[in-house]
Order: sequence, then C-alpha cells, then structure tokens
Amino acid sequence: MSALALAGTAQAEDACGSTPAGWNAPNGAVVFDRSFGPIRDILDAIGEYRTHSMLSHGPGATVSHATMANPSQEPSPEVCGKPMSGFDLRYGYPGLEQINQGGIYMNLYGKDSGPEWTGWQQGNPSQAALIGDSLWFNHAYVSDRSRVDLGQYIDRPVRNGARVNYSLFQYRVVETAHQIPGGAVNGGMVCSTFMAYAHNYAGRGVVTPHTYSHAQLANAVNSLYTGVFNECKESLGWFTGAMLTMACPSSNVCGNAGNQVANCMSTNQCDTADSRPWKGVRDDPHATAISISPDRIGGWGVHPLDNTIWGPDYSHQLQWNSGGNVYGCWQ
Repeated sequence: MSALALAGTAQAEDACGSTPAGWNAPNGAVVFDRSFGPIRDILDAIGEYRTHSMLSHGPGATVSHATMANPSQEPSPEVCGKPMSGFDLRYGYPGLEQINQGGIYMNLYGKDSGPEWTGWQQGNPSQAALIGDSLWFNHAYVSDRSRVDLGQYIDRPVRNGARVNYSLFQYRVVETAHQIPGGAVNGGMVCSTFMAYAHNYAGRGVVTPHTYSHAQLANAVNSLYTGVFNECKESLGWFTGAMLTMACPSSNVCGNAGNQVANCMSTNQCDTADSRPWKGVRDDPHATAISISPDRIGGWGVHPLDNTIWGPDYSHQLQWNSGGNVYGCWQ
C-alpha cells in the first residue's frame, strides 16, 4: 500500500512483476518484516518491532498472508470531508491470499526500497511443515483474477464459505478470529491473526492474544492519527495526486483522513471523519485492546516463546537466493 502501509508492510503500488530469485524461508516458517507507515507508528507506540507476518510454503514456493491494497478515495466533493472509501477500509482487499514469489516480491518491494528489516522463524521443522502443508493442501479456497493482470489468478482461502477480508478493527479486538471455527466482525483478519489461525488450523494449538493497557491503547491511537495526518501533509502514499490538489479550502482533509483511519481501527466506524469516536476510546480509562501482533507470533519482547511453535527459534536472515525468476501479482 505504498507509504501508507495500512496492512503493515510498505507495499509498492506495483501489483505485478517478477522476482530476481525466490526466498529461502522453509515450508511453514513465518516471515516477518518491518516497514514504514501507520502500522509501524502503532507498534512503535506500544514498544513492538515487527509490522507484518507471512506464512512461507518453502524456498521459492508460494506464500499465504493477509494484506490490504490502497483504499480508494471518495469522489469530489465528498473527498474533502471523508477522504477514503469507508467500505475499502472496513473490508480490505485482497485480504487473505496465496501468491507466488513474484507476487510477494512486488508486495514487499515493487519499485521501492522495501522493508527496513526482514527475517524468518521456523522452530521445529516438522511442526512448521505441518502448518504450511495443512493450509496449502487441506484448506478450502477460491481463485480470483488479478485486478491488474486478468491473466493471473490469486487463490483466496475461504472461511465459513466466504472470502476473508483484511479488517483494521482486528488491531483493537481479535474476537475469535484465531480460533476454530471462530469469526469476527467484517469477516476479516490481519496478518498476525491469520498466522495464529493457521497455527490452530494445523492442530498446533491456540495462540493466546495479549491485552494492551489503556495507556498503550491511547498512545497507539494518538500515533496512528498523527502518522496518517503526516503522510497526507507530506503527500506520501496514496495521498499523492488529485486529492491534495483539489480545492478544499474549508476542510482539514489530512485531519479527516487521520480521524477516519483512527475511527476504523478503534471502533470499526470507518465511514466517519468525526474525531469523537476514536477520542472517546482514547479518553476512556477502561478501554483496552486485545490482539495478536507479529511480535507475539514470534515470541518477541513481553510475549512468551511457547505461545507458538515458531517462538523458540531465532530470526534467520531472509535471502532471495533460491533461484528462478517468477512473474506474479498480489492484487
């Protein structure tokens, strides 16, 4: 999602392209990265490091993850008061998907410099392979045509018979999305919720969520608002182009953008740029967040090592050296 990176990785706008080679992450390993954008602002505010997590199906093979493309902007004149499509924010596309090395390379890098850091953890190789194989061979899916290249197909694992959206509200409340059968509002997941789901789906156990204090929640939502506002002011990400050149003399467009994303993540009210919903959460001393972050998947910081089979492992360097040159798309 370019510099906005709502999905946790600094996604380039280029949706299709080729890899110079495939990555070296083993089957069932979880691949992490740290990229710039509002998700990083949130995680920095609560003292965490990793911004995105993905499930590798082996060196040079396919990848399963949950991600989100650029939200479309509202048409004029609505864009001045509500910059982003509330539908796109609530039901993030593509959501849960399985793509090849070309697709994941373009998702991470495109024409940009890519993440600040990448790495992978496997833990017990046989246990990790069970996770990779269970999702790849056993899970129901549908295939969609790429929105960018109609000749390319993207597999979409389904849950309860429906495609799985990317839901920003998962950062606030995980609900039962990590459980089997489980579920959540918007029918959605984020990247680390999906990793917990895959872990459970393969019979490796329930990944317990973490409760973040009110002080952490308040810091996170303040940082989220500020991050989106600053990207808008600096014309980064999808904020380049028509929206900022449009005459909105009586509207704080960038403030409205920050309010809209903060509302979506904190209250699931994605259609309003009124600041009262997210500020109400920030100012409620009883409000907390219950979620599963990439750091929790990897057993970093305050998170226990034994919550996942990946946690006891150290971070291995992600390298693109498995050979091959694969074309693919991530949306």
